[in-house]
Amino acid sequence: NTPMHYLLYALLMLLSLAAIALNIFSIPGNWIMALAALLVSWLSGWTAPHPVIFLLILIVLLAAEAIELAGSMLGAKKFGASKSATWAAVFGAIAGAIIGVPVPIIGPVLGALLGAFFAAWLTELMHNRPLKDASWAALGAALGRGFGLVAKIGCGLIIWITLAFAAFPR
Repeated sequence: NTPMHYLLYALLMLLSLAAIALNIFSIPGNWIMALAALLVSWLSGWTAPHPVIFLLILIVLLAAEAIELAGSMLGAKKFGASKSATWAAVFGAIAGAIIGVPVPIIGPVLGALLGAFFAAWLTELMHNRPLKDASWAALGAALGRGFGLVAKIGCGLIIWITLAFAAFPR
């Protein structure tokens, strides 16, 4: 192994940690991490990580997407949100995360949750739902979004740990 392989590994690990954080902003950080690992594998002659690892990573990536979507949708639906409020919560979470950027770490997370809540709440109120019902639906949308976000970040950490071992130069 050359020093270049170790440098690529270190860059992959750092980039991957940053990519996990991108999930907070509803940017597909886990997918960026997988693409970076694919590039490193190609540059290392397909030795680290081995292509079989990418199949496992793909399974985790797809599971993360499914859990995030299901969490957001089921949370909103369980609390009585309409379809339009559910989708508004998704876009509200993205906007809230962006607005929350100036406050390090907690800002984007809190912004995403508040953005999901207020977008769903306002949408329900525009559909003439009673205040209590609109608030309850918005709470479900925010909780579902929070669950989905935590699950997606957790899956990103699983991928990162997998890459920490599988991508290490041999």
